[in-house]
This record gives sequence, structure tokens and C-alpha cells, in this order.
Amino acid sequence: MKKVVIIGAGIGGLATAGYLAKAGYDVRIYEQLDYAGGRAGTLDMDGFHFDIGPSWYLMPEVFEHYFALMGTTAAEHLGLVQLDPAYKVFFGSGKPITIMADQACNVCTFEAVEPGAGAALTRYVAQSSDIYDASLRHFLYTNFQSLRDLLKWDVIKRAPTLLRLTTSSYDHEVRRFVHSSRLQRVLEYSTVFLGASPFDTPAIYTLMATLDYRDGVFYPKGGIATLVDTMRRLAEQAGVKIVYNAPVKNIIVEQGSARGIVLNNDTRVEADIVVSNGDMYHTETALLEAHYQTYPERYWKARNPGPSALMMYLGVRGKLPELEHHSLLFVDEWHENFDAIYHHKRAPRPASIYLSRATATDPHFAPDGHEALVVLVPFPAGIELSHDEYETLADEYLSDIEKMTGISDLRERIVSRQLMTPDDFGTRYHAWQYGALGPAHTLRQTAIFRSRNKSKKVANLYYVGGSTIPGIGMPMVTIGAELVYKHIVSDRRGGPVDSIERHVA
Repeated sequence: MKKVVIIGAGIGGLATAGYLAKAGYDVRIYEQLDYAGGRAGTLDMDGFHFDIGPSWYLMPEVFEHYFALMGTTAAEHLGLVQLDPAYKVFFGSGKPITIMADQACNVCTFEAVEPGAGAALTRYVAQSSDIYDASLRHFLYTNFQSLRDLLKWDVIKRAPTLLRLTTSSYDHEVRRFVHSSRLQRVLEYSTVFLGASPFDTPAIYTLMATLDYRDGVFYPKGGIATLVDTMRRLAEQAGVKIVYNAPVKNIIVEQGSARGIVLNNDTRVEADIVVSNGDMYHTETALLEAHYQTYPERYWKARNPGPSALMMYLGVRGKLPELEHHSLLFVDEWHENFDAIYHHKRAPRPASIYLSRATATDPHFAPDGHEALVVLVPFPAGIELSHDEYETLADEYLSDIEKMTGISDLRERIVSRQLMTPDDFGTRYHAWQYGALGPAHTLRQTAIFRSRNKSKKVANLYYVGGSTIPGIGMPMVTIGAELVYKHIVSDRRGGPVDSIERHVA
């Protein structure tokens, strides 16, 4: 059996490991932390439970496909609940807007805000759905190894629309459909999932409207940790071995080919293939000698790292009925907020904020009569502040939350509190520029322009995760695992594979 070593047990690493083990490879994962999941970890504090990272379960068909390839279904493992309302949006001024699971309700909501916006939303989602479905068929599940991946009638007939959406901004496209600033913000917030500003993100990503308005927003009971634990178990059942508390010092390269890894304790692990699920910047610049680096230091200087984040994990006394499971707070200074994060590199004030109240669906995440609340404030990448400065900013953001949501006594009801700062993303995950997500999905970092998942300098060295194709987010890195599998088994076809075939004895 050929031996595969995977660096990191994040979602991309777990999925890659499961696929390759099913294909007949001897697979081991070496994880520097003491748990699987990477940024999709958990925190238990004073009787409160939190998902510390991803909290949105989107693109359910991607996970259904993953489970099918692993010989099972999502229904067998995940108690998926469709959230209704999907989420609630608060504004600096103006009434909140609630997005429901029923699209007819959303059409009425848009129409009530702006005459004609209901029909515009229907057209917007129809266009989004068409591009989204085409992307699943032709773009997301391909390694872009041949022009034939793109020269298909299904793609060619959409060429005029694709060209327009690729060469204009997300914000420009949204403004073609709605004029209300509140509705524009509701439609543009998805760019945060892409690690970019709506003013810098290509309009092709308006396809994400499909996720909210056609497919719906789901939640696995028990939180994202349920998904991670299931992926870990499926990988282990396929034969994968996971070694925790095992940080990697460097990748072994002999005669131009990856031959294993060396751990921080100088243990040498031999392998035929190495896959890194770690941060690509760290992998390239810290784990490889300079002459083996496909993406050396100079490459990253011209790249956009996406945002970092200031996270707060709060145990709150009493209930928070003003909030849904997902709530979004959007300031009126929309453009200025993104400029502060992406261009001026300063802590945004005021700031748009995301709130996750998982106790709306999983009340056991908190003691009786309490709520578990996660606060995420997008922050500039590369910012360096003191702990006291972060604590002061956290207090200011909590004050803003009180004003925008009407929960006037939130701060005095907090009984447990812990922060995760940009510094933590750097130290815990080796994140480039302390990024919370990965490189932003700007035009120069999208699809064929994104860092590739196969080393150009070292044979048998591959990458999976948010730094490489197809991009950031749990569904994307799960697709990325399939792309690495296709590379390793020499499957050059576009589109998702039908099954995992046994390739080695």
C-alpha cells in the first residue's frame, strides 16, 4: 500500500484522508492540536458550549455528495434542521429585516421595503441559481488541467453572462436589482463568507444567493462539531490513523519528490505522498526549503489575505428573544466599514457584526435560563494590538450590539466571557497575516487564478484547504479534498466523481 501523510486534521484533511483510505492508500494524519477540525473546534467554559469557528451549514448538496462517496448519507449522522427564520438583519437605522425559509415570504419582505424589489429578488435568485448549478457541474469540481474543462456548450452559452459577472463587482450587480441601501446590504453580506468586500469581489459570486433563498440555511444538531466528529469517524472507519499533538517541522524532499515529514520532536515519518491541510503560506515558507517553494515569500506580498476576526464567546444570563439563531448587524457606513478592514487596515468603528445564538436551536449549549452567544467582528488582516486594546474594543462592540438590537442590558448579563483575537489565529493555526478564513476571493485569487493544489516544484506534494482551489469555507474545502483525490488517482475529468475507486493494492 502506498503511504500518504496528511498535515492537519481540518475538514479538508479529514475528507481527503477518508477518500484516499477508501481508495486503498495507507493514510495517516499528523495534527498539531489535540483535536480534529482545525478552525472548526469547540470551547467549553463555565457550563457553556460554543463552536469556535464556522457556524453556517451551507451548500448541503456538497456534504450529501461527500457522504455518498463515503458510503453513507447525511441523514444517518446529522440531525439537520432547516432554520426558519434563516437569519435576522439589524441596521444602524431602519427596521430589521428577517429572511425566512419560505421564498414567497422574502419576496413580500423585499416588496414592502422597495416597490418592485420582490420581483427583482425573484430574478436575482433565478440568475444566481443558474450560475451556481453550472459552477457545480463545471468549475468547482475541476482542477483546471485542460481547456476542455471550460469549452463545453453548457458553459459557452452562458459566456456573455459569465463575462459580465466576472468583470464587474458584486456591489455593482446587486445595484442592478435593488436600490434600497438596506436590501443591498442584505444581498451583499455573503461576501464576508468569501473573505472579501462586495466592492472588490467579482459579481460571479452573487451565485451565493442560491444558498439563502433557494436551498436554505441548515444547522446540524450539536453544532458544527457534529459534522467534524462524523467526518473523523468515517475517516477512521476507512482505516485512517490520526496522531494528535504532532506539529510538523518540515517536509522531506528527496530527488525532487516528497518523501514524508519530520515532526517537531525530530521523528521522521516516511511516505510516498504528502498532503498539507495546513495554512499554505506556512507550508510553503516554513516547511519547505526555498528552492522547493512554488509560492515563496514574494508571491504573497501581492496577495490579499482576506479578513481576520475578533471573536467573543459569551455566556449570558437570561434569554435573548430579540436574536435569531443567526443575526447580522449592518452599519449604515457600509462602504467605510469595508474600507477600514481591507484598505486602511484599522479596527472598524463602527463595525458590522455577526451573532450566533446556537441556544436558539440547541438549548443544552448553556445552563438553564442562559444563552451561549458568539460574536464575530471582521478585522483587518495583519493587525497587531495589545490584549487590553482588544478588550476595550470588545466592550465598545458590545455597546453597539445593545443599541442596534435593543438588548439594553446585554453587557451586565454576561456571566462568562472569552476572546479570540487575530493573534490567536496566527499562533494556533499558523494563519497567514492572522487571517480568520483564508485568501480573499478577489478576481486575482479566484478559480484558475487561485493558488493551485499541487506543487510545481515537488512531486507528490499536494495542498487542501481554504488557501487553495476552490476556496474558503467548509463546503469548498470538502470539494477541495475531492480535487486532491482526483490528482492522486490521475482522474482528469471535470465535475464530481461518481464513486471512490480502489486504486492501489
